[in-house]
Amino acid sequence: MAIVKANYVKRGKGERGRAKATIRYITHRRDRDGHTVTRELFGYDGALTKEQTYRMIDEARRGTIFYRIVLSPAPKQEDRYKDLNLRDLTLDTMVKLEERLGKPVQFVATIHDDHAPHRHVHTLVLVQGKRLTREDFQALRLEATERALSQRRLLDRIRGRHLSRTRTSRRLYHARQAGRDRLQRGTPPYQSYTCFLCGYHQALPASPQGYRCPACGLNMRRDRSDRFRLPRRKERGWGLELSLSP
Repeated sequence: MAIVKANYVKRGKGERGRAKATIRYITHRRDRDGHTVTRELFGYDGALTKEQTYRMIDEARRGTIFYRIVLSPAPKQEDRYKDLNLRDLTLDTMVKLEERLGKPVQFVATIHDDHAPHRHVHTLVLVQGKRLTREDFQALRLEATERALSQRRLLDRIRGRHLSRTRTSRRLYHARQAGRDRLQRGTPPYQSYTCFLCGYHQALPASPQGYRCPACGLNMRRDRSDRFRLPRRKERGWGLELSLSP
């Protein structure tokens, strides 16, 4: 389940200055290497500058409560591949808060993914004239969890199709590579094999096990010389032709 943490800027004198300090903190908090960074701020209408945010705080009506709310999807069940769209998750959660309160809600948010193992979103939410209750925060937690799990299911289906295509491509690659290797190795050389009994002769791929004559069933010998050649079977009887010098 997504984690929702919240508190509010201390009210009274200087509260708007403290709200601006919150904006500076979430924008420039040091990363895991200790470097000062500048993160992008965003709201309903897209990216915001610090100046726009400060003006929003200055122009907030009297009685506005400045809430600090952190949205953090579960790192194992929901954001295990760190691929959730945290901006969409934030917008959907803020819309849910508006629907619950029945009035517009202003907010400024920024994504923190560079100083902690889990990604999360810091927001400053401006709520006019009403304190948020425990039930409100529970509704936000359920909405954030539902939206995160919905994204996770869709992303997992896309990821599964991508992995399937990758495995198929790998199998085709290995099959093509094996075919190329066979062509490079070439076919084994052919040798001449002859049956010493019936004279059956055939050119066959070289084999250390040799071949049997299909007619006699005897092992055929591999020809190494053409000095003597047994004749093929004649129509009648058997014969052996030798050339003798006078």
